[in-house]
Amino acid sequence: MDTLISTTAIITAAGSGSRLPGRAKKQFRELGGIPILIRSLEPFAHSPYINNIIITAPEADVESTRALIDNYLVGIDKPYLVIAGGEERQDSVFGALQSCPVGTNYVAIHDGVRPFVTMELIEQLMSAVLIDQAVIPAARMKHTVKQIEGDYALITLPRNQLIQAFTPQVFAYSLIMDAYLESYAKGFVSTDDASLVEQMGQKVRYMVCSEFNLKITDETDLFFATQLIEKNMI
Repeated sequence: MDTLISTTAIITAAGSGSRLPGRAKKQFRELGGIPILIRSLEPFAHSPYINNIIITAPEADVESTRALIDNYLVGIDKPYLVIAGGEERQDSVFGALQSCPVGTNYVAIHDGVRPFVTMELIEQLMSAVLIDQAVIPAARMKHTVKQIEGDYALITLPRNQLIQAFTPQVFAYSLIMDAYLESYAKGFVSTDDASLVEQMGQKVRYMVCSEFNLKITDETDLFFATQLIEKNMI
């Protein structure tokens, strides 16, 4: 990638983690002895394709998040900023977009509880975004998916036309900023950044990646993530 191109990684870690209760919020819980947030952040700290990092954290945890990062990422000479997140994920990301350094060309938006993203995937996405301006990693569907209403299944959706969307989702900065501004103007709310681009009529390219790029939402996800580490599958 051109050295004149500036890319900021936005790591979203401002959630309350209510679906994975415990003494610590899930982004700060340890996975194989390392906090989940640190595992999610580390590939971006090491990637030569990322110039700056912004982490959104719960307002009460901003200082402790800085201390955590300083403790684990010793020797990483890359600018980073921890900011308080908003009420919803969309608000947190918008705040991070507004905090990006002047001259940012691209942003990579990643869930702070997806601990298995690889540097190879980051490189592939950053190469693709130069062409398509909006790129997401995804996995193909294995299971039959049905649309429901109340207690009843209405129709079976064509599996060959469906994917599971993951992060990091990578965008041209001007495009994703326009998408956020338009979504607020229209009152459109989503937990998926690419959907904000889609509602503008912009195509989003997808790239098939490892299904191990899982998001830790509940105890089941944490169990599988632990198994992947213990069995050296990651």
